[in-house]
Amino acid sequence: MGVKDQQSNLLTEQPNKQATFRCIFCLFFGECIKRDSYGATGFGRSQAEASYYEQFTKKYVGVAQWHRQLASDAVSTGRVRVPSGRCFHFPDVVRRGNGTVSHFTQIKNYPVQSFATADIVPLILLEMEHRLVPFKSCIVNTVHDSIVIDVHPDEVQTVLELVTSINDNLKTIIDKRWNIDFNVPLKLDTKIGDNWLDTKDV
Repeated sequence: MGVKDQQSNLLTEQPNKQATFRCIFCLFFGECIKRDSYGATGFGRSQAEASYYEQFTKKYVGVAQWHRQLASDAVSTGRVRVPSGRCFHFPDVVRRGNGTVSHFTQIKNYPVQSFATADIVPLILLEMEHRLVPFKSCIVNTVHDSIVIDVHPDEVQTVLELVTSINDNLKTIIDKRWNIDFNVPLKLDTKIGDNWLDTKDV
């Protein structure tokens, strides 16, 4: 039985889909497994959740290995570093007698959340702003990981093509900025409408 089968069981068992996807999402961030300092094992969870966690870590061994490396770095140096160079300090982190590490949720969470929202999103925001310079359309707001553009009626197709171009070059933009080989698939989703409420996917 693989990860997809386990996910099906998890979705069937869980009456609350939001809770289900929160736990899947948290496999990377650690929140759902904050009492488990060994990795995404699912201790104390339902049978379906525990099975899903186990299958996940078998298939994506790099995630669990990365989590352990982050913990080791935090214990040995008192900090963790993300590809942009941003450091998070953990001066009080300790390895307990049973082998677990204190602050493990934060140690796993900060690098992912910060690199995504404090580094990649602003990088793409600046790229978008730079490409919009010749046009009448302009960025008017950002909301979390969304960029709001006031699009001139004559430039709708142009702006959509601009977004497509950035989408096609996301990896290159990120790699060039931080001299890394970014291997996580990303995609900009586009919605358009006369206002924030009445939008449709493009």
